[in-house]
Amino acid sequence: MFDAQRRHLEANRPARLWFRRSLEEIRTYALGDLAPPDQLACWERLWARLLETGFVAERYQGTKPDGSPIDVFYCALADVLPGRHVIVFAPADWPEDELGVIEDDGPDPSASLTPREVEVLALAAEGTGIPELGEELTLSPNTVRTHLKNIYAKLGVNNRTGAVTRAMRLGLIDC
Repeated sequence: MFDAQRRHLEANRPARLWFRRSLEEIRTYALGDLAPPDQLACWERLWARLLETGFVAERYQGTKPDGSPIDVFYCALADVLPGRHVIVFAPADWPEDELGVIEDDGPDPSASLTPREVEVLALAAEGTGIPELGEELTLSPNTVRTHLKNIYAKLGVNNRTGAVTRAMRLGLIDC
């Protein structure tokens, strides 16, 4: 989580592992301070787009702290609370054993998404708001909300950012 000045407020375990720093250390940095210098312009563009659209999600070629390349998925949501922004990233090829044991959740949740839910999710990943989603898909805003609620339940997440991140990792959508 970041504030309006792009200062780190919180960092989850994967972020702390990624940067090999404690939460206290990470809180001393602003967004971009830990990025390689050649990626700063990219981070500036992403921040500007986040503030303009309220949501960004895509896959990009990042750089590990040692300078080697890595594919990364990220999603960002502006103003989850006033002046508080969330950015979630996940290296596409991060070994799951580094994050600890992950319980088997049973059947793949993506198998139960309907084609319409995938369509709603793909548009949501582009930052399309509920009224615009409904207009584009000829659905009422309440129907869009119902689809999103069902998507969240099927993917085992609580919000749009989580759904988009999970769907990207599962290969359901491309951003």
